[in-house]
Amino acid sequence: MVLNLALKERNVVRRQVKLTHLAIKVQRDVARQLNALKRKKRNNLNYLQLYNLLCKITISLICLVICAGGFVRMTGSGMGCPDWPKCFGSWIPPTDVSDLPANYKEIYAERGYDKLDFNVFNTWTEYINRLLGLISGFFCLALFITSLLTYNKYLIYLNLFLVALMGFQGWMGAIVVYSVLAPFKITIHMLIALSIVTLLFYLHRISNANIYSKNNSNNIWIYIALLISIIQIVIGTQVRESVDILLPHVNRMNLVSELPSIFEYHRTVSWLVFLSNLLLLIYYRNWIRILYEYYIIIISIGLLFCTGIAMTYYSLMGVFQFIHLILAVTLFTTQISILMKKLPLPIVQIP
Repeated sequence: MVLNLALKERNVVRRQVKLTHLAIKVQRDVARQLNALKRKKRNNLNYLQLYNLLCKITISLICLVICAGGFVRMTGSGMGCPDWPKCFGSWIPPTDVSDLPANYKEIYAERGYDKLDFNVFNTWTEYINRLLGLISGFFCLALFITSLLTYNKYLIYLNLFLVALMGFQGWMGAIVVYSVLAPFKITIHMLIALSIVTLLFYLHRISNANIYSKNNSNNIWIYIALLISIIQIVIGTQVRESVDILLPHVNRMNLVSELPSIFEYHRTVSWLVFLSNLLLLIYYRNWIRILYEYYIIIISIGLLFCTGIAMTYYSLMGVFQFIHLILAVTLFTTQISILMKKLPLPIVQIP
């Protein structure tokens, strides 16, 4: 009897020990899994921070590409490379006419080279513009890869669309070259670039861990200012296209007087740009979050008017056109920045 009780007690103790060991093991497994989840979330947050940084760099690169495109137009280097994606049939463009075949004018006659001579400055200007576009494309691809590491489907799909949009922009660049800088296609090329910038600002906004202080005022003025700015950029691009068409046939001193009515529309809409941005600044004057943008808009509008007047009196000099384009892009991106701060957009959630 005593022996049986002792055996039962020993079995009970053994079971208790086993249960204790099992509980400890389960506790350790749960703790290990929780730590793994914490590490994964911490890594995902790090990837999101990396993604946000890449967004900033890519926005800067795309704006640089737009400005480089303006420089190409200013210097007349658009056909510096008559083929695409190569330049005179090579990945590295020639540095001297002796590097080209003797009959290069015949080879590229359909691209207008029967009337053009090889110009090393124009060739390398266009080539560097393409390189900047290629680097921007790689950064968009890096954004897509980084978005995969965050495991957020919404972010992944948006970046897939961004990569597709960049691919379409590259294809459109080839179409512009093969069409020998056809006017309407250049306007589309510019609109796609502005769309890419807008999408990048949106991606930067939703991946930013810092919550912006929302302004409860109406959004109508920022939308009006943005719409007028886009219309003005499109009209300005068409004015530039008209200049390219007229230049071979008209003395530059008489260029302004020979421009079609689109130039008058551009000057008229400039006052709408001024008024819409003035109302925008008055409406948001007490919002401290856009103080930086506030002063950029004032400076941009002032310099846009100055360069516009200078172009009118100095026969649309190329350097003024280039500065005018940079200021227009600056104004547009500043307005987009205000809009992104204004909208109550949700921050990307990390699984």
